[in-house]
Amino acid sequence: MKIFERFFMWVSGASLTIVFLVTFFQVIQRYLFSISLPWATDIIRIFFIYSVFCGMCVGIIRKTHLNIDVVLQLVSARVKIMFGIISNCIVMFFLATVMRYSISFIELNADQTTPYILFPMSYVYAIFPVTIVIMLAALLLDTYRSLRTFAGKEEGAA
Repeated sequence: MKIFERFFMWVSGASLTIVFLVTFFQVIQRYLFSISLPWATDIIRIFFIYSVFCGMCVGIIRKTHLNIDVVLQLVSARVKIMFGIISNCIVMFFLATVMRYSISFIELNADQTTPYILFPMSYVYAIFPVTIVIMLAALLLDTYRSLRTFAGKEEGAA
């Protein structure tokens, strides 16, 4: 998973950098030189989508995604593990549902291109199932480890 984490961290960072630079360049061109860059919106859209999905992937792998643990501070370690397993199952169900519809979404939009650079949107949307598969794998691995810990078969058992 470390290889995927590094790869998606790099892609997310590079995508955000491109979004920042193109947006900055577009603002300078528009307000200082009164020149509009219509292709910039295509670039920003593409790389923003990539940064979001790659960032989600990194968050799931690192287990740094948003969670509210006020209640979990009041319960035992075994209950925390069970809540983690239940949470993982809910997120996996959600991701599987998104995966199912993302594939049909890609197929329905196979002929769509960006307005100015004419880049196929199916290539942009392909990041959905790719990152969802990685997130599902990370969640399955975490759930497996949590179940082993819950059963007392790993170090740090509750």
